[in-house]
Amino acid sequence: MKVPRLTALWVGSIAALAVLAAVAVLVTSAGVGARTARADTPTTACAPGTDVTIDSGPICGASVNGTNEWFGIPYAAPPVGALRWQPPQPATPWSTTLQATQFGSECTQSFGTTTLLGSEDCLFVNVWGPADGSTGLPVLVHIHGGGFVFGSGNGDNSLLSSTGHEVVVSFNYRLGIFGFLAEQALGANSGDYGLQDQQAALRWVQNNIARFGGDPANVTIYGESAGGSSVCDQIASPTANGLFERGISVSGEYNTLLGSPNSLEQQDCKSQIPTKAQAVAAGKNFAAAAGCGPGTPDVAACLRNLSPTTAQTIAGGGVVGGFFPVGYQDGGQGTVGPTINGTTLKMTLRQALATGHVNHVDVIAGTDRDENLVGTATTAAQYQNLVDTQYGSFASEVLAKYPLSHFDNPGLAWRTVAADSDTVCPSLEIAKALASRMPTREYEIDDNDLPPYRASGPGVVAPGASHVGGWFLTPVTPALDANQQVLQDQELAFVTAFARNGNPNTTGVPVWPRLNNTNDVMSLQPAGDSELVTTDEMATQHNCAFWDRVAKHAP
Repeated sequence: MKVPRLTALWVGSIAALAVLAAVAVLVTSAGVGARTARADTPTTACAPGTDVTIDSGPICGASVNGTNEWFGIPYAAPPVGALRWQPPQPATPWSTTLQATQFGSECTQSFGTTTLLGSEDCLFVNVWGPADGSTGLPVLVHIHGGGFVFGSGNGDNSLLSSTGHEVVVSFNYRLGIFGFLAEQALGANSGDYGLQDQQAALRWVQNNIARFGGDPANVTIYGESAGGSSVCDQIASPTANGLFERGISVSGEYNTLLGSPNSLEQQDCKSQIPTKAQAVAAGKNFAAAAGCGPGTPDVAACLRNLSPTTAQTIAGGGVVGGFFPVGYQDGGQGTVGPTINGTTLKMTLRQALATGHVNHVDVIAGTDRDENLVGTATTAAQYQNLVDTQYGSFASEVLAKYPLSHFDNPGLAWRTVAADSDTVCPSLEIAKALASRMPTREYEIDDNDLPPYRASGPGVVAPGASHVGGWFLTPVTPALDANQQVLQDQELAFVTAFARNGNPNTTGVPVWPRLNNTNDVMSLQPAGDSELVTTDEMATQHNCAFWDRVAKHAP
């Protein structure tokens, strides 16, 4: 039986903390618009035996505890100047050995502050691999989260590489207005540059990963939060065909069920994201606000001449309002997340699954039982207001299903409502749709004792916190207790086996069947208590029949 929900702990949002965790190494900026760390001389010298020649030129890296590491490798040309708001272009080759021992800059972003971090010169890839000379290894490519507006791939992926004996890749991709502005002057299929960057990184993997010991024909993409919805986008994208064999979508459903009032751009696995016409209209408003509107001789050049700060200020939180209290105000202009641009995305994941126009890959997908990105309640009045605001005409039915008297406090009540409606039930529906087209395994994190995330400054999360609600795929500091360590061992085993052959079943873990007529979902729990539950049991516990009915009224 699944673990009951907590009555006192984690009244806040696990998913929100998970988004924070996606930027575990959000280092301080070298200055927006400045050359990135790759133009500097890294302080860590290269290690013997790490010399590799890739398509762009020779590189060398570091070696730590049996794992070779290469950081800050350009996988595309800097998207600056005339290349801003253009599809990613090939990196300029070099002949002198690149000392790849230091992360490159994260992409331009603002996180809880009006000061921009990072640089537009940010398209770098990082690689971890066993130092024993192995070849033909499975490849895991991490797509970072952060709501498509912040985060980076500059984390520590050594644990998964060393434990699973695999090659792990991470990378940065353009964010916010710099990654997703659609405007007619920028081309007939403008927008989605961030998703195109992801595909450019995957093409880099196809062309180069064998030189690091990886097998380009055995690639698994995985990500959390916006990284999880990126996996959904790449499954739906015709231009990603052939770039990966498997996908792991972690917590890819986080937007509000009815889409309004919206704290995030409609951009997750379940949402109807902006159409091409809507995105271009939002871009036209952005251009006008920037002084590049009608009558401007060259709108594209005008937009590309904007300073990063000006572009970010005009964008605000995009067309649907802000996510963070500072730096992403409501009433912004332009699109800051994926859109149906006509080439990279021609339809949403749900539409693609309904029509069969998807990349047929092996999938693991799921979410946390207690995810909530839509505020908290400390009083009965706040609970009532949140329900009224989010569910409108359905509010009375929601309150009847989730009466405050059934919960220890308003925070727990609201978190339960938001998690059931926004994440858990949509995740189950997406998994069923995926399973109708490709081998799919669904999970839910059911963990009453998740270790806390430790903030270490504005916009920075302590190293080791880069897991989402219980997926411990990176080193965790402080160390996990014995019960959580068992869960981590299981998760590493599942992911390692899945990356090898598309099947997570291996020695020492519960059997995890495909989601099919048996309708089994893996309930991931600490202390070796992970177990299978049926979709019927999961749906009943979370009132999914009710929420599926409400979802039919989503935009």
